[in-house]
Amino acid sequence: MIKTSAWLAIVFGLVLGALEAVRNWGDWQWWPFWVVDYLAATLLVVGGVLALRRSVERWLSAGWGFACAMFWMSFFGHYGDAMKAGGEISAREQRLTLIIGILFGVTVVGLLLSLLGKPKQS
Repeated sequence: MIKTSAWLAIVFGLVLGALEAVRNWGDWQWWPFWVVDYLAATLLVVGGVLALRRSVERWLSAGWGFACAMFWMSFFGHYGDAMKAGGEISAREQRLTLIIGILFGVTVVGLLLSLLGKPKQS
């Protein structure tokens, strides 16, 4: 399970970094709102590589935990805004909320795989 979580973290981290650049290109938000995504992506990639190469899994779980918390806040923030807006929410915002929800689900799976996986013997 650790190996699966590690590979998932590497792919997810690289995709997250690329998607963040695409989403914000030309209209960057205030820096704390986008730096956090790159921090999560970096923790996931580094954690995945360390878990695969040096049998250090704690960075992998830390990366998944950080990303999970970040996506929790993002998903429920967007969902809350959608609930307040009622039927007045745009199709783009609905799509974005759904995508963030799916990504949040992936982070939960990655975190569980990293925590429930059998640690490597040193």
